[in-house]
Amino acid sequence: MRRISIGIFCAILLSSCSNVLRFEKDNVVAFGEKLNGSPEPLYYLIRIDMTESIDNQLESFLLKLSPDAQPISVKELHPELVSRYLQTFIPPPQWPDIVKEKIKDLDIYEKNGFNVSFKNGQLYSVSICSHCANGKESPVVGTPNGEHFYTLPLTEQQITEVFGSPDRVYKVLEVRY
Repeated sequence: MRRISIGIFCAILLSSCSNVLRFEKDNVVAFGEKLNGSPEPLYYLIRIDMTESIDNQLESFLLKLSPDAQPISVKELHPELVSRYLQTFIPPPQWPDIVKEKIKDLDIYEKNGFNVSFKNGQLYSVSICSHCANGKESPVVGTPNGEHFYTLPLTEQQITEVFGSPDRVYKVLEVRY
């Protein structure tokens, strides 16, 4: 009986430590938590895997790659356009060689909270982050119809407007970058 009590206590303790939400919708994964005293979780990191087919809403949401850029649909991204607004990503010297080797076939651009990668000229992934790399950025995303634009971090209602209703939302113990 004592072991069962200890097991239940540990399960409760571990589950109460989980304060990061993971939002999943098809190829989209977003992470949110209460930031700066917010009453609800705010989604600050969004990753979209573009290597598999995605539904129309996901390929039609809008991005503003810089404050002065016109909104563009994610499906219209190509290296020449992205390189006008974002700079070429250079891996930090402290990254392990195995990670550097893994990304060497990708053309990666980053700035303003965006990280966009291409493989052989085709869109590979899009990452959008407001609270990453020890700083704060203000990337802007919009609904597919262009009626609403939001600056990250996003509320659950805003992220749902942009990407659609989640397939799953659950708590995780950590975010892996």
